[in-house]
Amino acid sequence: MMLRRLFPLVVLSIAAPTMASPAPVQDAATDPKCATVRPAFPAGFGGWSTRAPLAAGRAPRNAPVLAVGRGVDLSLHPLAQVQPVAAWGREAAADSSAGLAMFQVARAGTYRVALGNAAWIDVVRAGRSLPSSAHGHGPACTGIRKIVDFRLTPGRYVLQLSGSAAAALPVLIARSEA
Repeated sequence: MMLRRLFPLVVLSIAAPTMASPAPVQDAATDPKCATVRPAFPAGFGGWSTRAPLAAGRAPRNAPVLAVGRGVDLSLHPLAQVQPVAAWGREAAADSSAGLAMFQVARAGTYRVALGNAAWIDVVRAGRSLPSSAHGHGPACTGIRKIVDFRLTPGRYVLQLSGSAAAALPVLIARSEA
């Protein structure tokens, strides 16, 4: 009788960690399962697989302009050497990397900023960081680690990236079709 009462508790305690664990993000470069998978990129992210190298700016005056829909491998600078337009959205480690880039929005809508590695994203206009409208992981095996959405109106924006452990960061900005 006592065993019957304990059995459901044992089953729950064994099953609970498996159900609660989030699915790991699959990295196209290191996950062997990705070697035979053709990844499905979200709409507007076709330029992710044909990224070009580009140096991030240390200040707005020398920040490159990113084309919406084109991926880049943005080389970053030590955090202390970058002058943000607005205060960093999150405190970053002193030994991390950062950089600035500009981008132009022609039509109002939701724009998605995708990164291949961990870093903090600030989208700035008129000296103020804008709130994100959504965030999540990229699809499995694409190499996209994170996607953050922003609702933007026409104009010029500054993309501030900070807190990257890597000295280069894959980046793409895409207009959401939804």
